[in-house]
Amino acid sequence: MLTVKDLRKTFYRGSVNERVALDGLSLSLSKGDFAAIIGGNGAGKSTFLNAIAGELIVDEGAIEIDGRNVTPTPVHKRSDLVSRVFQDPLAGTSASMTIEENLALAIRRGKSDRLKFASTPARRKLFREMLARIGLGLEDRLDHSVGLLSGGQRQSLSLVMATITTPKVLLLDEHTAALDPKTAETVMRATLDAIERDHLTAVMVTHNMQHAIDFGNRLVMMMAGRVVYEASGAEKAGLSVEKLIERFHIVDDKMLLA
Repeated sequence: MLTVKDLRKTFYRGSVNERVALDGLSLSLSKGDFAAIIGGNGAGKSTFLNAIAGELIVDEGAIEIDGRNVTPTPVHKRSDLVSRVFQDPLAGTSASMTIEENLALAIRRGKSDRLKFASTPARRKLFREMLARIGLGLEDRLDHSVGLLSGGQRQSLSLVMATITTPKVLLLDEHTAALDPKTAETVMRATLDAIERDHLTAVMVTHNMQHAIDFGNRLVMMMAGRVVYEASGAEKAGLSVEKLIERFHIVDDKMLLA
C-alpha cells in the first residue's frame, strides 16, 4: 500500500545551515500495517510524514501509494489517498464552522465540489454513527460550533474527518501528545478502532517508545534520516523500553516517557 524508496531531502543546500533530513530512507507497508515511527529530535520523522503527505517534494527517491507514483504530486492532489491527524488539536478543524460542516468538507476530500454542503438524512446518519463510536456525545452536537469544543473533542473530530473517506494511508503526527492522559487514551482507542475496522494502513510518529511498543504491528526507528531498525511479530512483542535504550544508547528524554 505504501512504498518509499531511497528518499533524500536536504534543506538549505550549499549554505552554512545545510541539513540532511532524509538520507536514503526506504520503507514498505502492506495494507493494514500500522507502523509506529520513533527517533530522537532531528531523526527526520516529520520530514518523512511531510514527504508522504506531499507537503514537501523530496530531492531524490520515489513514493508509491497503492501502486501509484505520487513522488512529484503536491499535497492537494494526493488528498484522496492520504489523510493526516496533527499534534495540535486545533490544526485539523475549522473553529468557525459547525461539526457537521467540518465533516461535510472532509467527506468531499479529493473531489472537485468540496464546497458542497448540502445535508441529507443519509449523510447526517453517517456522521452520527462515526461520532458515536468515540463515545464523547458529539453525535448529538452536529450543529454546534467546533470552536466551543475542548482540545480532546476537536482531536477526536479530526480523527473522524481523517478516516471518513477511508484513506489509503493514515498519518498520525504525535496526535495524542498534546492531550491529557485520559483524553489521549480515548483518542488512541478510537484510532485503533478505525484502523482495525477499515483495515487502514497507518503511520504514527511518536516520541513515546512505550506507545511504539504497545501499538501497531510494526516498529520503525529512524536516526539521521535513515531507518536503522525495524521490528514486527514476535520480535516486536518481546521489546521493552530498556532493550531499546540498551541497543541504541538513547538519551532523548522525550523518548523515555512511559
